[in-house]
Amino acid sequence: MSTHGSDTGGRSALEELRAAYHDQLTQLAAERDEARRQARRARNEAAVARADLASLTSRVQELLAAAARHLPDLPALEALAAQPRALEAAEVKAAEVKAAPEPVALPAAQEPKHKSADRRNARGGKRRPVRAG
Repeated sequence: MSTHGSDTGGRSALEELRAAYHDQLTQLAAERDEARRQARRARNEAAVARADLASLTSRVQELLAAAARHLPDLPALEALAAQPRALEAAEVKAAEVKAAPEPVALPAAQEPKHKSADRRNARGGKRRPVRAG
């Protein structure tokens, strides 16, 4: 009997496993990159929306100031201006909480091979094998 036949079969299965693992890592990396692109687009769209909101708020303030000059019975401009600023501050805070980056887990291949802290006994020394006999 030859041992080479089973050895070759073992290598083939190992190569298949490596290929499947590599394909899975490639797919996960592609999904991660797409999620990052989507997050970047969302951040950019949020920045544009904040700029648009600031522009609209400024324009509303200008219109209210013009209206207050012509209609003296309007409420004070400062009271009206304080309400949108409080709402805007709350929205910005909520957006910051939602936009916080999520921690990224490293694949198993990138984790340290030896976890020295787990391999020590209570006194901090290395574990020693128990001798039989």
